[in-house]
Amino acid sequence: SVNLSRTSIHHSSVVERYVKIVEENGIPFSCVPVELTETATLNNVTIKNFTEELVNAGFELHMDDFGSGYSSMTSLNQLPFDTLKLDKSLIDYIENFRGQQVIRHTISLAHSLGMKVLAEGVEKAKQVEILRSLSCDEIQGFYYARPLPWENFETKVIRAKEACKK
Repeated sequence: SVNLSRTSIHHSSVVERYVKIVEENGIPFSCVPVELTETATLNNVTIKNFTEELVNAGFELHMDDFGSGYSSMTSLNQLPFDTLKLDKSLIDYIENFRGQQVIRHTISLAHSLGMKVLAEGVEKAKQVEILRSLSCDEIQGFYYARPLPWENFETKVIRAKEACKK
């Protein structure tokens, strides 16, 4: 995915540059989601046109870090997000009642708006268990793997492919 900052939105022809990069490299647009933080979508007049340009070009749009700051229901209502990425700061409280209810209803809201939900920063088996019970679509974090140098990642992928062939 490509994370765009709030300042990227104001650069002219940023969408065209990303389209050109994707096309020149023969990458399907669906394999290059564009991520905007929830704070980048707040109080910005140009964001609606910008996000529509991205989606019309073929990119999926992800709202990153949802719940880390001032979550905007207006952004969820007005902007064409495909995926809502729950910030680790929400996941850290999933084992208590109130935290779990916030996540339960956020997942339900996102699903009812046609969005997938990805939980970021998952570190414990109990968090995975709860997220699965709440129908979270995707889960990522240290529980599954810590960041790796490219060489180690490449070796891990090759081994996984070989294991799948067996």
